Amino acid sequence: MILVILAVGTAAWAEDPDWMCQTALAPTAGTGETVWKNQFTFYGDNTEFYEPFRVRETILGQQFESYLDASAGGHTDLWTGVYLNHPSAQPVTVDVEPILSFAYHSGGSQFIFGTLQPAYRHGLIEPMEVTTLELTRPIEYGLEWVQKDDFLHLDSFLNWQQLLTAADREIFDYGGSGQLPLVSDLLVEGQCHGYHVGGAQYPGIVRNNLAAGLGLAFKPSLPVLGPSSLEVLGLGSKDTNRPDYPGPTYGEGIYTKAVVSPFDGWQLFGISWFGWNYMSEEGDSNYNSLGANGVYYEAFRTYEELGVRRFVEIENGVTFDFEMRSHWIDSYWANSFRLEAFVPFDIGIAVQKKISSSEF
Repeated sequence: MILVILAVGTAAWAEDPDWMCQTALAPTAGTGETVWKNQFTFYGDNTEFYEPFRVRETILGQQFESYLDASAGGHTDLWTGVYLNHPSAQPVTVDVEPILSFAYHSGGSQFIFGTLQPAYRHGLIEPMEVTTLELTRPIEYGLEWVQKDDFLHLDSFLNWQQLLTAADREIFDYGGSGQLPLVSDLLVEGQCHGYHVGGAQYPGIVRNNLAAGLGLAFKPSLPVLGPSSLEVLGLGSKDTNRPDYPGPTYGEGIYTKAVVSPFDGWQLFGISWFGWNYMSEEGDSNYNSLGANGVYYEAFRTYEELGVRRFVEIENGVTFDFEMRSHWIDSYWANSFRLEAFVPFDIGIAVQKKISSSEF
């Protein structure tokens, strides 16, 4: 299934293509090396939405990721460790999840089986996956293929969220994003995201949601404005068997995003959206026609967003990310902001080869 998705979505655009390409191929240990990788993340995200589609939300907490990256040879690595998430709330709770992955890499390709570490939601735009998933679901479990070379940048995945049992339906999402150059500074983009609930082994409703898009991106480096981008994608959606869903099966929309970087580490961006009966299960609800209560419905949607972002390395890999946004949701106005600090540190570990008796 995932290979079919990759063939359809041959090109796409990340929220920030340059930053995504730096992180899309996860770091791997050198031949025969073992590296203990660690990162602290401090995050805060606040949205002031008072309209029918997305409610006000504050996400605040700290994360710690720690795992051994052990090279088994020139092309394979094993990751084993733990991920911790501490939401800043009372009573104190800590989410603990394992990190267990097999990674195969060759040239610009990398295949990961096990725990996935998605970079910027696999490059999917906001109507496909809401940006808060970067904080609430920073690791996933399944399969991922990343391609990064002079011809194609691609991040594709299958994320298994819930296994099928007699009491619970299976849940997984899948898709991919990438970008394919046409001529200088001009690229073809494609995106695809699917969401499935069901399972044939036990009786019950089988639900599917699919959103896909295709378009162009222009990424010049302009005088005064610096590295810039303009992307336009046409999107379509299909939603089936959603209980009490008041809208039609098919929807569509036009997504436009412009980014300029007049100063080092600073970005100014704007987003425009026109939607008709569009519905994405994990997308930002401000782009959907279905309201947050699952009942309110508005077929034609307009949405605009303006924002400023500051992403800077402080020292020794420690980075700070700040984002402030203004939102126009149909006739409503809202604002939101995000703060993140990343503190990574890696420790090299010397591994002594065990000598067998046959080597004497």
